[in-house]
Amino acid sequence: MKIGYHTWSFESLPLEKSLEHIRDAGFEEVEITADKRHLDPRIYPRQKLPQLRSLLTNLSLNPNSVHAPIDGADLSASNLEERRRVVGLVVDTLEYCRVIGCPIVVVHPNHFNSLSLGAEAMKRNSLEALKEIVVEAEDLGVKIALENMIEKEERRFGSRVADLMEMIGHVGSSQLGICIDVGHTNLMPKPDVSIEQEIIQAGDRLLTLHIHDNDGKMDWHWPPGDGNIDWRQVVRGLREVNYRGVFMMEVQERGNPDQLARSSLQKTRDILNAY
Repeated sequence: MKIGYHTWSFESLPLEKSLEHIRDAGFEEVEITADKRHLDPRIYPRQKLPQLRSLLTNLSLNPNSVHAPIDGADLSASNLEERRRVVGLVVDTLEYCRVIGCPIVVVHPNHFNSLSLGAEAMKRNSLEALKEIVVEAEDLGVKIALENMIEKEERRFGSRVADLMEMIGHVGSSQLGICIDVGHTNLMPKPDVSIEQEIIQAGDRLLTLHIHDNDGKMDWHWPPGDGNIDWRQVVRGLREVNYRGVFMMEVQERGNPDQLARSSLQKTRDILNAY
């Protein structure tokens, strides 16, 4: 299985430098963050995209995915004008992906700022926004991977794969799939939620992953193996669904990021070899 690394893990560096460091750490697959840094259309000039594509080619780095903006980008917002602005921002991100040859945009279906609306309103608002976005995604040939969210007060729609599958069913587009964030699943308050079963439920809609570890209490984004996630379950689930995507790490930058990247790669290889 191919292993990838996130530019968020080098968020203190400019995008181009972060890509060089990821290549030097031994990776061939990358996810590029676009949340107030790196490839965010609000700050990254569109005219630089052809240069970025050339750099990725020269570094032999495959842009597996781009993480769409999160801050100030709530698809479930109650205000229609705000939602329209966010739809435009996600569409811009899709267009950026088309130019650099990236096949997947990871999107948060909602934001915790909208929790007060309730799960049904969050779902309804997100669906309206997604239906607009998917039309553009189909035209551009870029897939959208909806990411499972961190549960909040047991009323956040989108924290379970079943929620995401329901949204996909309502939208009805082959361009829509799922990004399972295993760290988020590990934070579910109900102990009967199985990472393995969540992966199996996603099935062939599973487009990509966010791989990191935690202690089951906080979203630490540690390297795999540094927390209490049952990686045997993760690997078993991926094998069950015949996953052919990238084992994409989303480790938070801390300490020496180059050393962290290299050690994260080795830990991940050990996990995949063990199970």
